[in-house]
Amino acid sequence: MDLLKENEHFSIDRVKRKAFFEMSEAHFHPYYEIYYLVSGKRKVFINHTLYTVDKGSIVIFKKGCLHRTTFIADETHERVVLNFTDQFLKELYQEFGKESIIKCFEKLHILLPPSRRVFFEELLQKIEYEYHLNDDFSKFLIKNHVYELIIFLVRCQTFQDNPLEEADIAHDKIQKMAKYICENYDRPITLEEMAKMANMSITYFSKKFKKITGFGFKEYLNNIRVKEAAHLLLETRDSITNIALKCGFTDSNYFGDVFKKVKGMSPSKYRKSRGII
Repeated sequence: MDLLKENEHFSIDRVKRKAFFEMSEAHFHPYYEIYYLVSGKRKVFINHTLYTVDKGSIVIFKKGCLHRTTFIADETHERVVLNFTDQFLKELYQEFGKESIIKCFEKLHILLPPSRRVFFEELLQKIEYEYHLNDDFSKFLIKNHVYELIIFLVRCQTFQDNPLEEADIAHDKIQKMAKYICENYDRPITLEEMAKMANMSITYFSKKFKKITGFGFKEYLNNIRVKEAAHLLLETRDSITNIALKCGFTDSNYFGDVFKKVKGMSPSKYRKSRGII
């Protein structure tokens, strides 16, 4: 469900959702994403950890970060999502240095105090207006407003220590299993093994894993493996068969099927497109 189309470097999308909405599947992409929750309350799963997010929250997803949002209770919500590439930030990198700007993507969450939400939301509205107006001046103004937004985030990182609140401690076992998968995706991992490590029955572990992470066990494992395979496809010249083996797949045909299901295209097409489409 990539929001950036081929050859695009920026997009913004605002959506109001009904109660009990959840993303159909987790995803990752080769560009940055800033998620702002205007109203409501959500759960956000990032790589191997589940978080609770309230209105006024900014959640930042780095490139290649596996993520998914889902509901907490019977509550509607409204969110705004910005997606952009390194190319879009080129002038900002040149002015302040890439390291200085990228550090704002290291902290996953900023909960804005009410006094700053008006400023931030007005900035989002300006970006949206120019994005949909799309006249001769719009590209320039969009970039100016987004740069202002990112500098605001850099300042928030400098002056505020506000980590994302982790979910209830009762979820620790499942989160540890999810982290284990992230760190051991290249070796054989089975549902039976994970349930045993968590000291749970297979049935209970499966239900608990799905409830806490929003993923089925196999779905999560495959997403992690495909995420790593996508990186290797773009960053190495390894054969697709070797990449499949390095990422824990024992059958290259099965790897191709899983990759296409997750990314919407074959591994070879993904490599040729450089991950853009």
